[in-house]
Amino acid sequence: MTMTNQKSQVVALELWRFCAHCIAAIVVVGAVLIGFLGSWELALEVGVLPLLALITADVLARRQEHAIHVRNS
Repeated sequence: MTMTNQKSQVVALELWRFCAHCIAAIVVVGAVLIGFLGSWELALEVGVLPLLALITADVLARRQEHAIHVRNS
């Protein structure tokens, strides 16, 4: 794999992690609003699953990014 291709992959993974963090912030704000306006139980049901999925995707992207950095070293 060429160095340019590896750098492109790292940039794509960093962009994905940034987008995941933005989506997570929106989910948290939505869950808090649901909690204040409705019930906290509903807010937890709405917010927990998407946050777990985003955290898992972030961890997997970080591992892949780390593997690319190790290969480049």
